[in-house]
Amino acid sequence: MNSTPPPDSNLAAAVAEAHRLHAQGNYDVAESQYRKILETDPNHGEAMFYLGMLLCQTNKITEAFVFLKQAVAKYPDVYQYHYNLGLIYESIDNYPEAIACYRRTVELEPSGHTHCSLAKQLADAGQLDEAIEFAREAIKRLPPNAQAIPRNNLGIALSLKGELDEALENYRTAISMDIENAYVHSNYLLTLNYLGHPDLPMIFQEHKKFGDKFASFVPRLYVNPLAAGARAEAGSKLRVGYVSPDFYGHAVGQFIEPILAAHDREKFEIFCYSNNPRVDEATKRMQASVPNWRMIDTLPDEDAAKMIQHDRIDILVDLAGHTALNRLMIFLRKPAPVQATWIGYPNTTGLPTMDYRLTDAFADPPGEADALHTEKLLRLPECFSCFKAPAQSPDVGALPALKNGRVTFGSFNNFAKITPEVMKVWIAILKRVPGSRLVLKNRSLDNPSLKKFTMEALCKCGATPEQIELLSPNISPMEHFDCYNRIDIGLDPFPYNGTTTTCDSLWMGVPVVTLAGRNHVSRVGVSQMSNLGLPEMIAKDLDEYVDIAARLAGDLPKLAALRASLRERLRTSPLMDIPRFTRNLEQAYQTMWKNHLGAVAT
Repeated sequence: MNSTPPPDSNLAAAVAEAHRLHAQGNYDVAESQYRKILETDPNHGEAMFYLGMLLCQTNKITEAFVFLKQAVAKYPDVYQYHYNLGLIYESIDNYPEAIACYRRTVELEPSGHTHCSLAKQLADAGQLDEAIEFAREAIKRLPPNAQAIPRNNLGIALSLKGELDEALENYRTAISMDIENAYVHSNYLLTLNYLGHPDLPMIFQEHKKFGDKFASFVPRLYVNPLAAGARAEAGSKLRVGYVSPDFYGHAVGQFIEPILAAHDREKFEIFCYSNNPRVDEATKRMQASVPNWRMIDTLPDEDAAKMIQHDRIDILVDLAGHTALNRLMIFLRKPAPVQATWIGYPNTTGLPTMDYRLTDAFADPPGEADALHTEKLLRLPECFSCFKAPAQSPDVGALPALKNGRVTFGSFNNFAKITPEVMKVWIAILKRVPGSRLVLKNRSLDNPSLKKFTMEALCKCGATPEQIELLSPNISPMEHFDCYNRIDIGLDPFPYNGTTTTCDSLWMGVPVVTLAGRNHVSRVGVSQMSNLGLPEMIAKDLDEYVDIAARLAGDLPKLAALRASLRERLRTSPLMDIPRFTRNLEQAYQTMWKNHLGAVAT
């Protein structure tokens, strides 16, 4: 490539060539071409902006933003610049900047599509009333054949606000408009898990419909014929691949990280297929322990499936289910002889190509649960997941009630889990315990409008503002964990229980009252308390849930003793025995493989 800047007359051709190289993934040469254009014309907005986009794609984030911001500043009326910059801010979870960019796109180009993008980002940031408003406006502005995505975004905002019936109605409408959109259909299935009085057979059938429908669209790959024979040899390592968008400081990342490090490298060869470009310190630690690290976030499903098949994976493990950025369409292609789903989603995937779901007998008791899965349930002997303590956390403090003269209940769970029914029961507990207070903390409460909405909803259930404290997210993990030193008793939401939040609470000495439901999503607390040896924290119904909380609050000496012992109890329980848990998990993989070889032989 000529190293001299192109003459002015050739700028248009040079820009077109740079775009072509960029689109082909020839980033080094494309970057050089964009820079040459800017040498000739330092104010060339298109070259400036797309150089910034390319630098983002190659993880040169700091320099990228210099060019992106310059382009937007010099050409403030080009809505595409604001829109694409918003996408980049969105990818790094910078909600305020992303929202500011999308608001500008709506001003410059007030179309249904720009309203739709703003609605999604507002929902992600917890600004639900505005998200609903812009999603509804997007629907009005778009023709029926283009309304699936804004209806999906409306469903997201409504579900986060606890308006599940209307959310589900919008998801169903979106699915009918775009029947091949797996993303929208997955959001619908995920929302079904939040229903307070779930119709379990109906929910199972809805998941099965998803699997059957998309199985009819997606061609399966032939399983590598060498896989079964090669691994059948004595002493051969099993090749296990994990697929997830959450290999970072996400809840799933926290559970899988210690397992990746603890796997027996003499018996297993581990691969990770990451569907997210996000990298943090947790990602780097996982990458260091897994030599076979693959990025699939930019790969089409078919190409990613072929990569997995080429890697000759024996057992492919899904860690996302129907949550965001899942790659279930890869699993429908059946690139591995054995496929399983685990920890990322509390229900069946519905896929006919998913062979197993890993769980335990507390979360999914034998019987009804087996009939509600397309997968075969393989129950680990103790717990279905294992908790690793944070690298840094404060010491467990003294019982706050002894200093405050009142009992403080609390929950730091995702706001979507705190439904109106949950609020009513928690306020009933406050009424049973005179002078008590309720502290809630989650990411959504960083938003003033949602904080106001939450306070109003709790007051409608009978609380007074003086009884409620709403905490915004903390900057550091240490600050977050220190907030547990303000809580005497934790309250688990229902039917969608906490998982990581419950473990965090227990680590900080805060016992958690949980309600036993009928399916996995509502029995995670049962698994955790049973493995901890605290069955007395498990309620059979709502009345007992209130009774347990009130009884704990009425015996401060007992509560103080429990608080002082909880960290060590957790540390020595199956919930934190990472080597033992990993051996149990590996035994499950060996059982899967033995079953596969037996099936092949017959």
